[in-house]
Amino acid sequence: MSFKNLPLLGTAEIIGALNLSPKQTASAANLAHRVAQSAWRRQPPHKRGLSYEEFASTVSDCAWLTMFEFGALLALGRHHEALLLADASRMVHHSARTDPPK
Repeated sequence: MSFKNLPLLGTAEIIGALNLSPKQTASAANLAHRVAQSAWRRQPPHKRGLSYEEFASTVSDCAWLTMFEFGALLALGRHHEALLLADASRMVHHSARTDPPK
């Protein structure tokens, strides 16, 4: 389990709010890193100049916390809530990328 890129305060809040066990916490942290590694491997060719560590440091705190919470909900067996979180995250992310600046 690595908390290297996870924002510790936000991660601790999620752990406390969901009352995660050490095993569930490790599972959520590992999932967050697997998702980030998958995103790094799937980058378009023109963006592949970064190592994983460099790429991981560019991922926003909000994204890390969302990935961690998603993993935590899955570890708790709360699959429906995890999918709702993922869908909401996609909608917000897509909206932020397509809405013109005001």
